[in-house]
Amino acid sequence: MMKRYESKEITQMCKMIAAVGLIVGVSLFLLSFIANAYNKDFFLTIISLGIIGASMFMFGFGTFMGILMETYGNTKTSM
Repeated sequence: MMKRYESKEITQMCKMIAAVGLIVGVSLFLLSFIANAYNKDFFLTIISLGIIGASMFMFGFGTFMGILMETYGNTKTSM
C-alpha cells in the first residue's frame, strides 16, 4: 500500500540531490576560471558542466516520478 505523501518525499529528495549537485557544479565551474595552470585541457570545466547537467536531469526525473506517483495514487483511489 502506498503512503499518502510518498510522492512528495521522492520529489523533495530529488530536489535536495539536485541542489547539492548544482552547488558543487557551479563552484567547480567558477574554480575552473581561477585554476588556469591545473585546467589546461578544460578538464575541470567539462566535469563541472557534466555535474550541472546531471543535476538538472535528476531534478526533471524526480519531478516526473513524483507527479506520476501522485497521479497514479489519485486514479487508484477514485475507482
